[in-house]
Amino acid sequence: MQFRERRRVIQVIRTVYDPDLKRGRSELVGKIDKAAPAVTDKLQKSCTPEELSEILTYLDDRHNRLRNEAVRAGAETLPAQMREAAEYFRTHRDDDARAFATEIRLAWEELKTALRESGFSKSKVLKKAAERIEAPMVAVPMVAMEVAAEEVAEPAEASPAEAPGRKPRARKTTSVRAVAADTEVSKADETGASPAV
Repeated sequence: MQFRERRRVIQVIRTVYDPDLKRGRSELVGKIDKAAPAVTDKLQKSCTPEELSEILTYLDDRHNRLRNEAVRAGAETLPAQMREAAEYFRTHRDDDARAFATEIRLAWEELKTALRESGFSKSKVLKKAAERIEAPMVAVPMVAMEVAAEEVAEPAEASPAEAPGRKPRARKTTSVRAVAADTEVSKADETGASPAV
């Protein structure tokens, strides 16, 4: 059996051998409504018991897959929703907020229990987060030291009279002129003429 998901329905297709064509031919057995996936009486009458079990297995797998995707999406968007809820509670103190707070507290206790049972206890998660934050901070001072070493080396090469007047832009325009001069030479090399200096 094959299952094709269309916009609003799931098509159930059977492949049967056609002796005239000498190959298999697809035959539409029935349709299942996506909004309320269930095997209809018409579909049940036109299928064998093996095909019915295959259809039911497909519907169960599809239901589990969609549920898992929804649960994952909920976990993925939860931090942003929690931040928005925090903003809501900073600005609202009415009866609705009190009802929401009660519901959130109950759900929060359930979530903390699930996190702890899954091995994501508060101490472990915070320790790993701290390790991730400290790792880039170790690399930053080394980069800063290299930059500082380059800055110290540049004034030593320049004469004392030029050092105060030098600007980073001046160096960039100088390098652009050098590139432009190189391009003129390379263009002259291509044409075979001598470069105009």
